[in-house]
Amino acid sequence: MRMRKLVALLCLLACCGEAAALEPDQLFKLISPSVWLVRTFDADGLPRGAGSAVVIRPGKLITNCHVLGKASAFSLIKERVSYKGKLEEVDLERDFCLVSVADERFDAPLVKLADSDQLVVGQRVVTLGNPRALEMTLSDGLISRLQRDDDGQLEAIQTSAPFSPGSSGGGLFDMDGRLIGITQRINVSTGSQNLNFALPINWLRDLPARSKAQLDEYRAASKSATGK
Repeated sequence: MRMRKLVALLCLLACCGEAAALEPDQLFKLISPSVWLVRTFDADGLPRGAGSAVVIRPGKLITNCHVLGKASAFSLIKERVSYKGKLEEVDLERDFCLVSVADERFDAPLVKLADSDQLVVGQRVVTLGNPRALEMTLSDGLISRLQRDDDGQLEAIQTSAPFSPGSSGGGLFDMDGRLIGITQRINVSTGSQNLNFALPINWLRDLPARSKAQLDEYRAASKSATGK
């Protein structure tokens, strides 16, 4: 039933084109099947931490590397359904990790990707993640600032949409339901408010090449940390 409703909503969006942005409740229905809770475990199978991940390809999800840490294993969870995850690609410098689910029963829909180079300050956005492992928490706000490096390349999206620890690896979406960034960190310094940051989704384009040099090193460090 839920999948039929999602298909109907997607068909409606295709018919309407870009006539109007979606309301938050419509956005939630559209994107929530694609955002999952990540739970990590140590070598003894004991819980280590939790975060979020977003489905970007069939059976493939993007999250922050710091969500996985040096865990021995991790699972993707939604509504008491759990799948074992596997690390596929890693970019520690940018904190981007691609994970996969091999189980053929995992049929979560993938989100559409926006061009994060086209973002503008003042643009309305929503976040969806699992703060403190509270599944499917939605918030909204604006793009407050676009942080660029010395070469003018986008390196962080500052937003007033609030999120909390556990939201790391979740999605920052535009009002058409397209993924524009991966929520990464909040500024908890004294006196700071609404300083929340996401990583630009266009970094996915570089992930395969950047991962080649880092994946073996990451797995070796994880193996050393767990002693297995």
